[in-house]
Amino acid sequence: MVAVATIKRGHHVMNALGSVLVPLSSLLVAPLLTRSLGPSGQGDFATSQSIIVVAASILGLGASDSLAVYGNYWLRKFRLGVWAAVILGAFVMAFCAALAFTQAGFLRADLLLVLGSGAVIFAAALLQRGMALNRNMILAISVEKWVTALSRLMLTAGLFLTGHLTLQNAVVTLVLPQLLGLLYLFFAAAGKRGTGPSEPARTMRRATIRPMKTLNWAVVGGLGGVLLVNLDPMVLRPLIGAEQLGYYAIALLVAELFTVAAKPFRDAAMAGSNGLRKPAEFAAIIKWCSLVMTAGVLVCVGTLWFIIPWVFGEEFQGAVVPAVILALGGWAKGLGFLVNGILVKTGHARIRAFATLTAVCFSVVGMVLSSPWGAVGAAIAGTVAYAVMLVPGLAYLSAPRTRKERV
Repeated sequence: MVAVATIKRGHHVMNALGSVLVPLSSLLVAPLLTRSLGPSGQGDFATSQSIIVVAASILGLGASDSLAVYGNYWLRKFRLGVWAAVILGAFVMAFCAALAFTQAGFLRADLLLVLGSGAVIFAAALLQRGMALNRNMILAISVEKWVTALSRLMLTAGLFLTGHLTLQNAVVTLVLPQLLGLLYLFFAAAGKRGTGPSEPARTMRRATIRPMKTLNWAVVGGLGGVLLVNLDPMVLRPLIGAEQLGYYAIALLVAELFTVAAKPFRDAAMAGSNGLRKPAEFAAIIKWCSLVMTAGVLVCVGTLWFIIPWVFGEEFQGAVVPAVILALGGWAKGLGFLVNGILVKTGHARIRAFATLTAVCFSVVGMVLSSPWGAVGAAIAGTVAYAVMLVPGLAYLSAPRTRKERV
């Protein structure tokens, strides 16, 4: 069995540094976007980004996790079918959603093709990361993060300095760097083959007897996670308007930092092609991730009051309170991101699906009910939803019976 410890420590360090670079580049890019687009333009950008990420991940996230865990046990024909379904679905969903928002007057028609193609690129990147994790390519995933983050920072800064950072170009700065990262990861994986099964056939029976069933539960769970994190701008745009959505988008950026901080822990948990594992093996990873999340909350609560107006401009003062609230929700969001990955790795994708879809229901209903309070009400609803997502998986993994479970 391939343990997490068998991956070189330096590769994990490189991955952690790359995961730090991603939010750092986002923090540096966000002020350029807000000062060029303003609160309303930032709301439009958040809506566009939401369409791309939701369309790419609604099938892609669960498929990526399944490829990471079971990819080398599946026939090549089956893997190619997964790729085709995810990529085609991403384009159709992004294009249709963009068309609907355009017809409603929320987006411009010149964004249709860039949103559709962006969804395809993001979906392909998700699937390629799953295959890279299946082959223990932590270093390659780390480099991909560096390539994507740095190229986005340089491209956005160049457009800002030349006065060309329009809404359409802002979306391009989101898509083009991801294409560069995808190309690097593709060529890095081209010459590296996956390893064959290292466990007896009887042990791996649950992982191989019905791969489609495993994929289905992972896709459903990934669907819930994607909708919970990225559906907000699409729901809130007609409820609270572009300006309040612009404030909420800054708060979402703060909450997303917790997910990015949890990414190295999740990658360490998901890496390797050894199939199902015992829940008890992940106790230390969950502990350290929770400590990092707690430290992040303390830093945010103590600094956001002056950092947000200074970094994003005084016109974004209305984002301070929502950001502080979502910093509290970020603790549950980041830890839930790790726990949901562990549920897939231990063969409990069904619990992950229940947790994320339940949280989506809480999020949508809460945002509708709290819409009179604008971005603040949306932040409260989001924080409650993140907590609802975390509780089922964490309770199941920490139960005495689960800790003794054998695969």
